[in-house]
Amino acid sequence: MSAIPVVVVNHVAALGGAERVLMNWLERVDRERFRPEIVLLDEGPMAAQISELGLNVHVIPSGRIRQPIRFSRTVGAIRQVIRHSKARIVVSWSPKPHFYGGTAAWIEKVPAIWWQHGVPSGGLFDKSVSWLPAKAVVCPSSVISDAQRKVWAPRPTFVQPPGIPIATYEADSEIRRSVRASFGLADSTTLFSFIGRLQRWKRTDMVIRSFHNALKGKDAQLLIVGGALFGVDGDFEDELKRMVATAGLSGQVHFVGHQSRIEPYLWASDVVVSSSISEPFGMVVVEAMAAGRIVLAVNSGGPAEIVRDGVNGILYDGSEDDLSRWMARIVSSRGTYEKIGTAAASRAREAYASQVMSERFGELLERSLSS
Repeated sequence: MSAIPVVVVNHVAALGGAERVLMNWLERVDRERFRPEIVLLDEGPMAAQISELGLNVHVIPSGRIRQPIRFSRTVGAIRQVIRHSKARIVVSWSPKPHFYGGTAAWIEKVPAIWWQHGVPSGGLFDKSVSWLPAKAVVCPSSVISDAQRKVWAPRPTFVQPPGIPIATYEADSEIRRSVRASFGLADSTTLFSFIGRLQRWKRTDMVIRSFHNALKGKDAQLLIVGGALFGVDGDFEDELKRMVATAGLSGQVHFVGHQSRIEPYLWASDVVVSSSISEPFGMVVVEAMAAGRIVLAVNSGGPAEIVRDGVNGILYDGSEDDLSRWMARIVSSRGTYEKIGTAAASRAREAYASQVMSERFGELLERSLSS
């Protein structure tokens, strides 16, 4: 039996959380079962990374959805890819590309599914994309699935937690020592990290304030790993740096910018903080767990589905005060919480390995074709 040709459409070509999920799947996909061909609606480094996997990739800059001529040209170009590849199903990797990929699939009479990576608000955009034909909407968490069903109940949803290459995140003690040495950290210093895009909804500013309240002048440091992506909140990083300087934390808080590989910073850290209240899934939470780190995450959204409080991570109520309390608690008795990191690594291997996701997602694709 020959591999099923699949066209995958994504609107960006820079590595955000959803794009890491895509790359993880492409690296693990069973090519005896599926033959993916990728359409990227923007220029970016992912095109080369996908080509290195031996997969066909097409870059079709789309412009804005509201530009009817460019929209129709983009849909036409995707239709050509569908025809040439003999695709039997089209997968749009988030809502925006489903406007293009879903429309092209509908005209070509090919089934389509799409990923809803964020929590939909129920506005006009969410209703419009949900109206387009689709066999299923794939959601990383129950929080997203429940919200998506409220937008458009007739569209079936499928909860598929993203997978990560577990071995990539297993701790490397030599790199840990090297990264910590670059910041002048002693073994006894507790290193907290915030890892993610620097956007206001992720509340990096709250993490800095909590750290200031609990640990200014103490034997603790904070890494801010990330930068602005996709043209959103481009001034936020400078705002955060001014906050750190004003608070007198320049010797304790370090900005390292956007990193294509976050593993060295995970390994160097002792605690990884997830601070957004409306986190749809929490890739960094899973990656930190795979690295055996102590995770401090808000008890809501996707992280509340991933973390078992006090067993493989710590859930706090989302407030600045509660995060401060937990930071101080961990620094004062770090050894008490180290078993949490061990349990976290075990949980990540069992539930969030790329191979687990690849198998389940493959089953969904096959069901979508047979239904």
